[in-house]
Amino acid sequence: MGSTLVTLKRALRKELKTTLGSVTKATIASESEQVLQKLFNLEAYRSSRNVSVYISLPSGEIDTRVLIHHILHSDKSCYVPRWTKDAMEMVKIKSWEEYLALPVNKWNIPEPSHEQVMEKALEKEGLDLIIVPAMAFDTEHNRIGHGKGYYDKYLRKCNEWAVEHQQEPPKTVGLALSAQLLEAGRIPVEPTDQKINCIISPNRVIQ
Repeated sequence: MGSTLVTLKRALRKELKTTLGSVTKATIASESEQVLQKLFNLEAYRSSRNVSVYISLPSGEIDTRVLIHHILHSDKSCYVPRWTKDAMEMVKIKSWEEYLALPVNKWNIPEPSHEQVMEKALEKEGLDLIIVPAMAFDTEHNRIGHGKGYYDKYLRKCNEWAVEHQQEPPKTVGLALSAQLLEAGRIPVEPTDQKINCIISPNRVIQ
């Protein structure tokens, strides 16, 4: 990747950190409710069986706790991220009680412990829907994450798995606060960046 792209992404992340840091808890709560309602009506969600969901940060993004609760009380299977130094896997949680008991990591969010033996999504049936986090999305289906590339790598791995198993690759959905949806051209894009199939903000569903 060219150093110009690195610089542009770094500058945008810095700008977003400031913007998202000023979004109030009340705004996050009301916008999360609007976005999740749209997600629950989305065909890709309704028809999904194996769903992976990010566990939301304490601020600056759509709160996913209601979504995790919704999946765990449905006939769907729920997978959440577990990280290593340079990769990520999705592991299955089976109940709301198990979710509430997860230890908290350095980002102050629950994360399954590595000591715990848990079913990994790509060891079983794979995933048909991935709820992807980001610092921001744009109207052309691009996203900018926190810069570690975890999701881009994992999405490529899921696509390879789907080809090997002759399955459709998982659908990807981004959930965005109003402050996280940028106009086209604002996010610098490189070849390894994975586009997102659908982005839901409080006022729009971009498919």
